[in-house]
Formats: sequence, C-alpha cells, structure tokens
Amino acid sequence: MRCTYFLWLLVATVNLLLWTSCLGSSDKEYDYSPNAQIYAFSLTSRADTAGVLNATEFSIDQVGGRIFNKEPLPYLFHVDSAMLSISSSSSYIPFHQIAITLSGALGDSTYLWSRSDSVPINRLKAITTTAQDGFYTKTYAFQLNIHQQDPYILSWERKADYLLSPPPEQRSIAFNDRFITYYRTESGLKATASADGYAWSELDELQGLPTSVRLSTLTPVKGTIYILDEGGGVHASTDGTSWGKVETGHRVKNLYGILPGATVGSVLIAVEEGGSLRFAVTDDFSEAALLNQVPDKMPWLEFTSTSIESKHSYAIRYIMLTDGIRQDGFWNDELWILQKKDDEITYISKKLPYPVKGSSLFYYDNRLYLMTLLEGKNVFLFSNNYGLDWVVAGENQAFPVGGKFTPRTNASVMIDDANNIWIFGGISAYPPHPTLVDVWKGRLNKFSME
Repeated sequence: MRCTYFLWLLVATVNLLLWTSCLGSSDKEYDYSPNAQIYAFSLTSRADTAGVLNATEFSIDQVGGRIFNKEPLPYLFHVDSAMLSISSSSSYIPFHQIAITLSGALGDSTYLWSRSDSVPINRLKAITTTAQDGFYTKTYAFQLNIHQQDPYILSWERKADYLLSPPPEQRSIAFNDRFITYYRTESGLKATASADGYAWSELDELQGLPTSVRLSTLTPVKGTIYILDEGGGVHASTDGTSWGKVETGHRVKNLYGILPGATVGSVLIAVEEGGSLRFAVTDDFSEAALLNQVPDKMPWLEFTSTSIESKHSYAIRYIMLTDGIRQDGFWNDELWILQKKDDEITYISKKLPYPVKGSSLFYYDNRLYLMTLLEGKNVFLFSNNYGLDWVVAGENQAFPVGGKFTPRTNASVMIDDANNIWIFGGISAYPPHPTLVDVWKGRLNKFSME
C-alpha cells in the first residue's frame, strides 16, 4: 500500500508541474517584425516571350517610397498582365498582407493581393505592404517606364560646306575640340578648321609637312597628330599647323590605330624589318617595340579602322579594320580583329556578306557600325557581337532621302563626346565621282531623351 501511495503521489506531482508549465507558456509574448519595407521586386509575364521584363532591374527608393525601372522598356512594349515577385527583409518573415492600387476610368481601386494573382501592370499605381506585426505599413508608388518615342531613330542635320570647291584628296579628324580637314591643292597641302561644323576658317600655312604624306594615315594620339609619308617617315604636330619629322629608327609603313586599354605602347603600327612587315607598338614613335609578323592578306593601305573597348567586359579591347589594299596588291574584303596579348598581336578575319569597299568603321552606342554603299545608297550595318554577325540598320537609321544626302564612299566619320556622329565629305557614288565637302551631324534619339 505504501508503494502504491508513493506511486500515485509521484504521478500527481509530475502532472502538476506539467500543468503549471503550460500555464506559464500562455503568458509568453512573441515579437512580430514591424518592418514593412520591400527589399526586392521583379516582374515576369508569359506574354513576354523575349524575356524583357525578367531582365529588367527595378530600383526601390525607400525614402521616397517608389519602385521604378531606371532603364526604360523598349518602345511600344506591352503586356496585359504580369506576375509580381515581392520580397521582405527575410523569407522567414513574410508580410502580413500586401495591397495593390490600380488606376481605372472611374478612379483608383485597392485590392488585397495574393501571390498567385497576376496584375495588370499598366494600371498598377501603388503597392502597400503591412508588416508581420499587422500594424506598420508602407506604400510605394509604382512607375513602369517605357520609351514613348523610338530611341533608335537617327536624326540628321546638315552643317556648312568646309570648302568652296572639292579638292582631289582630303581627310578630316577631330583634334583639340575642333574639326580639321587637311586637303591637297595644286600648290600643296592646306587645312581648314571648325569648332561646330558651321563656321570654317583656313589654318595658317602648314609648316614642315611634305607633300608626300599619306592623308589617310592622319591619327590624333594624346594631344599630338601623327601622319606617315610614302617613304615610311613619321611627322608630328601638336597644333595642327607646325610639323616636324620624328626619328623612329624604322620605316613605318602603316598606322593601325590606338590599342584600347594599353598603358605602354598604345599605338599599333607596322614597320619594315628584314624585308617583311612586322607589328610594333609605340607611344610617340621615338621608340618602337617589335612584335610578330603582319599576315600577308591583312590590308596595309587605304583601310578603315576603329578601336573598341567594352564597358562590360575587360577582355573586349580590339582594333577592327576592313577595306584597303593587301601587301600583294589585291583588295581586302575581310574584317580583321586585332588584339595585343603578351608580346604578340593576335588576329582573326571574317568575310562580310556585304560590300566594304570605301566603307567607314566606327564604334557608337556600344555597337560596331559600318557605313557602306549598298545598291547605290549608303546604309549602316551594325554588329552587337563585335563584328561576328552583322545586321542592316532599319529605316529609323536611314540617311536623309529626296536627294539631300549624296551617296558616297571614303567619308571621314567620327564620334564626339556628346554622342554625335559626324560625317565629313567623301567621294560621290555618282559619276564622275567628285569629292564632297559637306558636313552631316547625326544623333540617336535616345541620347536626346536622357
């Protein structure tokens, strides 16, 4: 009996302890988060087959209470509805509820939003979150930015002619905040300059510049203009008027352009060495570091070239060139991509499916462009993958019609710091193919909208 008594006493004691423990737990308080801020936001839509929304980054202004996309969506982009992805400070602390405000013909309406519901994003006006504590709320104004105009329309403006009569040969460059056109006359070389493409004035008589120079090799490099002569000599000027010969110790046969990103040896040239052409790099032509041999089929006369340095990839640093005359005297119809790696110049070439004779290469809006003559008129080709594939630009990037813009080859094309395209002269595509002396300024609509 005594054992039974103690057993029942033990059971009663344990039950009493458990009961009091449960009573104590009912008094415990749980802290629910008062944070109603949105930390991540994105959109997707089945109708968006191109994945534009999925790739769009949205900014969240916590102070101003706004959610918006800085980079506008493409012109005429439209989907009826989209799925929202809204994240709180932690996946373990979801919002108590989310409400959306939609605009309508009869005014705004607010609804509780379920994560499985699609939303008409063109009517989405605001998003209101309630923190897990059920008390604190935060409202964000929503703004979906879409280009209201075609950002890729290229508008053209004709400036003033820079000469009264066309010269037999010419070349234009941008140097020290002005444009300079060098040209030949029966009496020698002359130059005219302008800061805006409208008002042109003749430069003083050119001093120290022989008539044997090749105007196609004019290249500005860090405050100095360089030019080659027929004998392989190099001439330099810091003001565009007074010139002097640079003693290089080599016969410089070609000047390919500026190597993007190079800190030493930024200018890529070709020199004659031991009966063959070799690549070399230099800063000011006083010294040159010899590299590997220039391939026989690469152009070395009268080509067009441009330098490319991608903002998005450190590895994209090229010199591109096409057109021109090869060492064997034949015309080059391939695009060449040159890059310096260690102590050599690597290169690949690719034949374009379009004519390149008399074309002009330039880099604009993070694209490689080629101005060329196709079926009797000028067109732009562009490449989004640095010359591997090419597309003919659409009508929104056509040249002025109605006889305003004369089809041409061998134009001087350059880009200024304000994202304007400048086209100077060239050779008319119409017989008897005179040189042209007009100036055109073009600009993508997207840069005027910024």
